[in-house]
Amino acid sequence: MARGVRHLPVAVALLLAVPLGACSGPHGTARNVASPPAPSTPGVAASAPPSARPTPAPTPAPTHPAGGATRHFVANTGDAVGPAAGLGYNLFDTGPDPQTVAALPAGGQALVWLGDLGDENCAPPRLSFPQFSAAVDRMAGNARVFGYFLADEPHPRPCPGAVADIRARADYIRAHDPGRRSFIVVLDGTNQCGGAYGCEYAALQPAHSHVDLIGLDPYPCNVSRSTCEYGKIDDTVRRARANGVPAAAIVPVFQAFGQSCAASNYYRLPGAAELRTMLAHWAALVPHPVFDYTYSWGRQGSACPTLADSPQLQAVMRTHNLNPT
Repeated sequence: MARGVRHLPVAVALLLAVPLGACSGPHGTARNVASPPAPSTPGVAASAPPSARPTPAPTPAPTHPAGGATRHFVANTGDAVGPAAGLGYNLFDTGPDPQTVAALPAGGQALVWLGDLGDENCAPPRLSFPQFSAAVDRMAGNARVFGYFLADEPHPRPCPGAVADIRARADYIRAHDPGRRSFIVVLDGTNQCGGAYGCEYAALQPAHSHVDLIGLDPYPCNVSRSTCEYGKIDDTVRRARANGVPAAAIVPVFQAFGQSCAASNYYRLPGAAELRTMLAHWAALVPHPVFDYTYSWGRQGSACPTLADSPQLQAVMRTHNLNPT
């Protein structure tokens, strides 16, 4: 649920010539989709040319940006970058548009969305490999680009080409825009792993996907319980690490949304005290991530209300972002 339909600037949409309707849906919907049996032999994505498929090699451990401070990313700001920046967010959700990146607040950087790979529909990547590489080449060397968001909850069992697609893109970034990070969010769950856990972390771990950073998004607050299930955070981190995701590669994803005004109503907006407890769990498990991720600033079809609707949650996140411990 970290993402919904992306609205790229008109110039970028025309340049890429990609229909926006091909973008992935909100990522909460994937939690109720049963996965087909795993194929016996992983496929190779047709969208990546042979020259872009190097022999898999371990990914170097990520390091912090200059200064060593954790950066703070919030999704779905649209044009409302200023209010989010006022809360201490300094990593923003953009498309591959140099003008948009240049207009970010002082000190801010872009996490450029080039995703929609291996989602639940197993559609071809939204950007062909030539379109993807052209977008990276256009942004290469831009100091205001932190990295590239390549996939939101890809599912390698029903979509066996997803890992190869992601790996080819991560390798291209490393070769053509060195120093920028490649990032994906991984769901993992019993629906995706045939009744068990761990298959998606194992398939998409950095050693296989070559990405630098992996977001983990266990959302603990839902309408079925009066208290949030904070143990989901602990269990998710433990499973990810047990299946090949190094602690240094983990990006915490914080729940700052509910669904009381959305089409479905399973997740509920945390209260301020609950959000503080959530942040404390993450801090104990992943104390100094390269960046953390708040979902979501703006509303989406499956996310309403959100952080933009709650001054109380904004106050919690402002303290977290501007007064690190």
